[in-house]
Amino acid sequence: MKSYYHRSKSLANSFLFILPLLVLYEVGIAMQSPGIKNTADVVIKVPFALFGRNGSLIFNLFVIVFLLVSAFYVEKKYQFSSMTFILMFVEGAVYALFIGYGLGYVVYKALFPLALAKPFFTNIWTGIVFSVGAGVYEEIVFRLLLVSLLYFIFTKLLKIKKPISAIISVLIGALIFTSAHYLGPLKDSFTYASFTFRLLAGLVLSTIFMFRGLGVVVYTHAIYNVLTVLKPFQV
Repeated sequence: MKSYYHRSKSLANSFLFILPLLVLYEVGIAMQSPGIKNTADVVIKVPFALFGRNGSLIFNLFVIVFLLVSAFYVEKKYQFSSMTFILMFVEGAVYALFIGYGLGYVVYKALFPLALAKPFFTNIWTGIVFSVGAGVYEEIVFRLLLVSLLYFIFTKLLKIKKPISAIISVLIGALIFTSAHYLGPLKDSFTYASFTFRLLAGLVLSTIFMFRGLGVVVYTHAIYNVLTVLKPFQV
């Protein structure tokens, strides 16, 4: 289990693990009408937009290079293990079920019993594509980049103790993550119930990232979103 903990938390292993989701989202977006993308996707690709029409090509080349480097690193340090990815998937699925049923019950049954969650996508395939994209890009933006940056600022620049820095980073990251859902072209209508649910989910996702790494939290987010589209959850 100690070996699995380190393997699964490795950034290189995480990238190899989330690559299929990234490919699924990019292919799905390409097959649909352009112009509507996940907001976090747009944020990630802003630097590549500076290259104009070649931006997408450069982004894809960047992904390929990162893939090769990650594969080489994993093989050299850990040796490739499919069982690691299987266990990471199962772990992410367990966390996703907790968010859907656990947090969903707390918010929509206990705190806001009269609130009704509205389905965001009427087309299942479109919903799955955007669900997967949110899992990948939102976790990269709000967890890998934002929470990591906050943690670095609090620990290295402000010299705050690590446990306190981690708590503050998780709280701020969750607030920003929650607020972002009410901005942009795909923004949701604000309700106290949806805000509370997303805030709690953001806290859980940030905590998973801090303790379990990028790969597990991406699949947690993506699996939860996909199951929501398929409607086993109320939210």
